[in-house]
Amino acid sequence: MRPHTRDFYDAPELYDLEYFDSMIEDRAWYADLARGHDRVLELACGTGRLTLPMARTGAAIAAVDRAPAMLAALQRRLVDTPSLQVEVYQQDFLTLDVPGTFPLAVLPFNALQHVHRTEDVVRLLERVAAHLEPGGRFAFDVVIPDPRFWARDPNGVHEVRWYDDPRGGRMKTWENGFYDPIRQINTVRYHYRRSDRSYEVIEIAMRMFYPQELMGLVGMAGWAIEGAWGDFDRGPLKGRSGKLVMVLRRP
Repeated sequence: MRPHTRDFYDAPELYDLEYFDSMIEDRAWYADLARGHDRVLELACGTGRLTLPMARTGAAIAAVDRAPAMLAALQRRLVDTPSLQVEVYQQDFLTLDVPGTFPLAVLPFNALQHVHRTEDVVRLLERVAAHLEPGGRFAFDVVIPDPRFWARDPNGVHEVRWYDDPRGGRMKTWENGFYDPIRQINTVRYHYRRSDRSYEVIEIAMRMFYPQELMGLVGMAGWAIEGAWGDFDRGPLKGRSGKLVMVLRRP
């Protein structure tokens, strides 16, 4: 059976299966950053995995995403949490335009890697700076390139997982993909096969950034680097692979 292909961000039920409850390593980090602020700007908010913990600190969250399906899932969650202060905006963050300014902006969970062109990264940094108060901070994280990942068979079956399917039965998922070293784009394909034999593939293309490349880029864009770490415990950067977690400050 030929697979049906979807955009991951049109499939919030699959996105949440993969990440909403299981991806927890960054939750406390972003909530701690939000704590004590009256307003926080969250870009690429998705279905609210981090929006809700940040809002529970008492901050009012301006939650921005370009995907209507993801925002609809977030809004359904907000119905059950009416005490939280969350305003939802459907926008592309390259043309970001929300009311007011903020002491803190965040772009979590590798979302910067959806920006493939260097000139668009610069544009994003400009749009974020325009929405920050003087001295405001911008926090984000990315995955550091791992050459071992690119050596895998692009058509192989890797990272096999099983989930309870919301439609009933069990669902098998695995991934594969390929890397373009010229454009620094890593394309990952997520495969989902349900117990009724239906088969979907979701493809995501992510720009890979090397630490020195990204640090140089934000510096040339006029930002001060407040901190750069290899994990959400503020550990050192790792030489081979892992995370780059950064906090920038608007001059």
